[in-house]
Amino acid sequence: MGATRWRLGWLSGWPSREGAALGALALLNLVWGGSLPATKVALEGFGPLTLAAVRLLIASALFLPCLPALGARRLGRSYLLRVGALGVVGFTGTQALQAVGAAGTSAAAAAVLASTGPLWIALLAPIVVRERPRPLALVGLAVALAGVVLVALPDGRDAGPHAGGAVQASGSALSQAIVLLSSASFALYSLLGRLADREQPALTFVGVSCVGGALAALPLAALELAAGAPRPGALSWAMAGYLGAVVTFAGFVVWFWGLRRVPATRAAPMLFLQPLSGLALAARVLGGAMPALVLGGTGLVLGGGDVAARR
Repeated sequence: MGATRWRLGWLSGWPSREGAALGALALLNLVWGGSLPATKVALEGFGPLTLAAVRLLIASALFLPCLPALGARRLGRSYLLRVGALGVVGFTGTQALQAVGAAGTSAAAAAVLASTGPLWIALLAPIVVRERPRPLALVGLAVALAGVVLVALPDGRDAGPHAGGAVQASGSALSQAIVLLSSASFALYSLLGRLADREQPALTFVGVSCVGGALAALPLAALELAAGAPRPGALSWAMAGYLGAVVTFAGFVVWFWGLRRVPATRAAPMLFLQPLSGLALAARVLGGAMPALVLGGTGLVLGGGDVAARR
């Protein structure tokens, strides 16, 4: 009994109220939104599949020392195989598809498309967890999505990589579709994780699935490396470390901690905050201006997300 309390002690000290959980999820998604520009920087030195494997290996190296203390040695083989397989969807699928898609589109477009998780969750939640969204929540999701469109397409001109104008989403349709698939993979993993996470602490579930995802990513990286070894610089390695330690390791723990305290359909709108930080960082790096439509879209994203997250 004492060991069980110790295993959960690192989580029990966190606020348990739903409002605090939603606040943590909101902050997390602002950090996740900024990960897309970081991915673009890391891709200057890494191939997309290699970058996905590197960030998962870094996250796994942080998870592994925690697992024995959480009772991972007593986990059954069926649990390890089942949760490790989920990691192929949630970690290998999400990270590899996101990196491949981001390589062919702008950081702004990737940030916006990666925020479509709430729509995938709304579509999949009735099937996976039998959690039907309220009509008002669907209205909020639609409003937030309209804001995403305004933020992604501030005007009709292409602002080039170093232009002084507004930052605009761009890239090939195939690359954008791949980023959408990465968002769908994340949504499916999150919903399945809500079911599996009830058996073990969040850190155990996420750690085992991350290790499974890292193992699945290694053969993909090996195929990419066979075509030519990358030459990442210090900045690319720094971004890879940030993506592995902060975005993946800390981020997924906070995400599933929040999902244990709020329904998926209330947590999902927080994903709409990602394009706000992603586009703001892209505009900062590119020196672009923030047009009125971006500000209006920001209001729709925040307002729609608030409506969708209410009881």
